[in-house]
Amino acid sequence: MLYENPLYLAEELGALDLLSDQRLAIGISRGSPEPALRGWEAFGYTGSTDPRGADIARPKFDQLMAAVRGETMVDADPAQHGRGMRLHVEPHSPGLDERIWWGAGSRETAEWAGREGVNLMSSTLLTEATGAAFADLQAEQLQQYREAWKAAGHSRTPRTSVSRSIFPIVTAEDQALYGQLQREGQDQIGIIDGFRST
Repeated sequence: MLYENPLYLAEELGALDLLSDQRLAIGISRGSPEPALRGWEAFGYTGSTDPRGADIARPKFDQLMAAVRGETMVDADPAQHGRGMRLHVEPHSPGLDERIWWGAGSRETAEWAGREGVNLMSSTLLTEATGAAFADLQAEQLQQYREAWKAAGHSRTPRTSVSRSIFPIVTAEDQALYGQLQREGQDQIGIIDGFRST
């Protein structure tokens, strides 16, 4: 969300969902760690006091979800529509809000997604290493998401997904970057040294 205009993204998603006969399932997140220092500012999104930009990502996501749900976003031009009318983003695809997934890298973010009522994607980018096995950390994240969902009183069944990243080691450079992990046969929590997910 750091690099996106939430209303434009809602318009694109609505159009794509309608064109695909309402089969779109979209994953969204704050954004993975990146080599650019405050890169979102290069796209004109300023005002963040968080070095990760989290304090602008979530309000932008809230605006996106309101637009996707068909809430009115702006006052209409009274010369064209009369006074007091408000407009929502077009095209609007009913039900798309139930097919949006938030990618969470921490337990706190998973709980937030549960409170917000969006589906949860859990991946290999977990930022909280406690010494527990990766699978146990991920199971805890999913459980906290489900508990937050239930406490928020959402009526539909929450959906979760789990993904894994696979790095085929086929060249000497691959071996240099990722071979140590293969030899150790251990879980890798978060970001691999020398590699940044984009």
